[in-house]
Amino acid sequence: MSITKYLDRLRYVDLLIRTKATGDANSLAKKLRLSRSSTLAYIKEMKELGFPIKYSFTEKHYYYDEDGAMPEKLFDRFPEND
Repeated sequence: MSITKYLDRLRYVDLLIRTKATGDANSLAKKLRLSRSSTLAYIKEMKELGFPIKYSFTEKHYYYDEDGAMPEKLFDRFPEND
């Protein structure tokens, strides 16, 4: 998969999370046109990148437990060259 496609998918997942439109893992997988396991792998990778993703069992959707946008979280991992 190209880096562009990967980043586009991350942006889409980020948008769905910020708007609380993910639904459960099966619903999110359908929106992403991926398998459930691939979808869960994306969520896991995003968490490893520092996205504060949580899941609400009562509301059945993913959400961020703190404010933040994808670019901030994604690029915070890389130190700036001074």
